[in-house]
Amino acid sequence: MTPETPAWTRDNDGWLVRVKVGGRIQEVRCSTESQARYIAGVLALNPPQPSKLRN
Repeated sequence: MTPETPAWTRDNDGWLVRVKVGGRIQEVRCSTESQARYIAGVLALNPPQPSKLRN
């Protein structure tokens, strides 16, 4: 499972970073664009490891 590239968008309350990991969409809210860019960069470089639990 590889995550897709994170995307940040402007929202009424601030900035929203979205990334799809393991079929689920994770969202992080930020107050500034620079925070959103930083979080998107971190998520792109260090994706979470897939779960070792079996279905």
